[in-house]
Amino acid sequence: MTLGNFCEHNMIVNIIRVILITGFTLGMMSSLTAFKYHTQKVLQLFGGYLIWTGVSTGIIIYFAGFFTFTRCMFFTISVPAIALAYCMDCNSPAQSVFNYATQVLLSYILAMITILINTAAHGNTGSYFVLLCSAYTVVILLEYRYLRKPFLELTNAVQIGWGSLSLIPVLFTILILFIANFPTYYIEDPIRILYILGILIVILVVYFLVYQSILRQYRYQMLSHHKDILTLQISAMEKQTRNIHASEEKLKILRHDIRHFSNIMQTCLHDGSIEEANQLLSDLEAAVGKVEIKTYCNDSIINSVLVFYLNLAKSEGVEVQTSFIAPPADRFDSSSFSVVLANALENALNACKEE
Repeated sequence: MTLGNFCEHNMIVNIIRVILITGFTLGMMSSLTAFKYHTQKVLQLFGGYLIWTGVSTGIIIYFAGFFTFTRCMFFTISVPAIALAYCMDCNSPAQSVFNYATQVLLSYILAMITILINTAAHGNTGSYFVLLCSAYTVVILLEYRYLRKPFLELTNAVQIGWGSLSLIPVLFTILILFIANFPTYYIEDPIRILYILGILIVILVVYFLVYQSILRQYRYQMLSHHKDILTLQISAMEKQTRNIHASEEKLKILRHDIRHFSNIMQTCLHDGSIEEANQLLSDLEAAVGKVEIKTYCNDSIINSVLVFYLNLAKSEGVEVQTSFIAPPADRFDSSSFSVVLANALENALNACKEE
């Protein structure tokens, strides 16, 4: 097989080639995507899309030729794939475009490199398909194994800046397609292979810089998050200290009043005034209950947040019913949870005050 005869007008071979590349590209997209639909529905949608790919490719190649198809496949194949995957994605539009356009760009380059390697090795059509399937399978497995978790964590943690970043893979994809297809197909002008390889180096450098930029933004957000946690911890300790001081003052008063309770109780018992004695005991129990520091859980920070906001709610006349079960300490970050809990309780209290 040579570069000159591989793309002869063999419609069946080219349709199979396009369907395989498209299917593997969808696999690459899926390796870095958290879908909002179940697996069966995702496979059904992808299956319908692959049918569209085969039919539209066959029609264009039959009536206009393979080279015409390569010039318009970005609009007939790539754009619908990005739109389909976006509709099933849990990320923001800009994050989805960045992910899918990057995978499309990588797929174009991988398909070009595969055909060049097969040609250099003097392979045939069968060896090309084996090499194509092997290359894409390795890329999908590597992306899923090493890139899926950090990419999903970054997209969840970093929510801004993706709009401008998504232009990078889109523009590089357009540039690659232009160089590969105009004025003729790149295999008819081997010098353009060097241009494509040069662009590949530029792409690697740009993506490395993009990664560094996203990583810096992620670290900045984490520092800000840790600052919020420390602020909450300090605030919680201050509130807990104020609660303890207030309880100590109440205990001092209570200890002083207990002598009077004792004298009055003895008098009531001596005179046989049982009802008055019971009333005194009830008053004493109520006074002791006011001094008690409520404990909702063993985590001091979470408990101080609950004590502060629930007491504040009661002082504002908001009826509160409490049932709190903290998960095991080794399964979650109590500091981060305290930030979320404080915000939720404050918002709930403000909403109740407006009723």
